[in-house]
Parts: sequence; C-alpha cells; structure tokens
Amino acid sequence: MSDSPPLVGPTRRWVSALLSLGFISTISGFAGTILAYLWPAAGGGGSEFLVGSHGPLRAEDIDSDGSVVGRSRLGKILVVRRPDGLVGMQATCTHLGCTVAWNATSQLVECPCHGARYNLHGEVLAGPAREALGLVSLTIEEDGIRVRPPLEG
Repeated sequence: MSDSPPLVGPTRRWVSALLSLGFISTISGFAGTILAYLWPAAGGGGSEFLVGSHGPLRAEDIDSDGSVVGRSRLGKILVVRRPDGLVGMQATCTHLGCTVAWNATSQLVECPCHGARYNLHGEVLAGPAREALGLVSLTIEEDGIRVRPPLEG
C-alpha cells in the first residue's frame, strides 16, 4: 500500500462542465448580439418638432435637393428638399432597421446596410425590404419643422 495522498485536480467531469459553461456563455453572447440587432428600435418620446444633433431643425437647414435625418416623437425622420417643398418619411429601413439616406444622384432613398431602395413615396423599388417607409406630414413653423403621424396610403 502506498501512503501517497489521492490525486486531486481536474477530472474529466470537471473539465467537461467547464467547457460546457464556456460554450453556453459564448452562444448566449452571440445570440444576444443578434437579437439586439434584429429587435425593432423603439420610437416614441421626444418632440413633435424635428430635432437634430444641435437642436431643432429648420427648413433652411436643408440644402437644395439635400436631406436631413432628425428625431421626433415618431422616431427617426428623413426630410428631403424637393423643388415643390419638403418630403418626410420614416428613416428606418423596414428590412432590419438601419437608417436610410437620400441619394441625390440616383434620386432614391437607399439603405446602406443591405441595398434596399425606395422612391419619395416610400415605396420599395429594390432590395430585401418588403414594406414601404411610412410617410409623415411636415409643417414649417417658426419653431422648426413639425412632424405629424404617418399619412395613410
């Protein structure tokens, strides 16, 4: 018989449990990141006037054939200046929620993430998006650009 103490240290069961815990933690991290990306962004809150990074946006802040994305109580809003006035629509792509932008060269609203393209009526022209962008009513007032809920059809 040997007087040496029994071996104490990692066993197969302990190593297996540790590897399983690491695997589950890694998968949970990836799943959380993916779900956060796919979860729709919350709108709401905020002002009924369009607000940019430096305060209220005014019509004169938008160049000829230019655009601006601001925030309001309706979420992100894209405003495009056209010769006949301002056009406003939801600035969140209906595919995965990226912020769309006006392309003055192509005269289309485009999503930089997956290539969805919309016209100024918010209708889908190309890309993975299947639903139109909601149009909003804009009123130019002394305090800035007032945004009203999406117009129907």
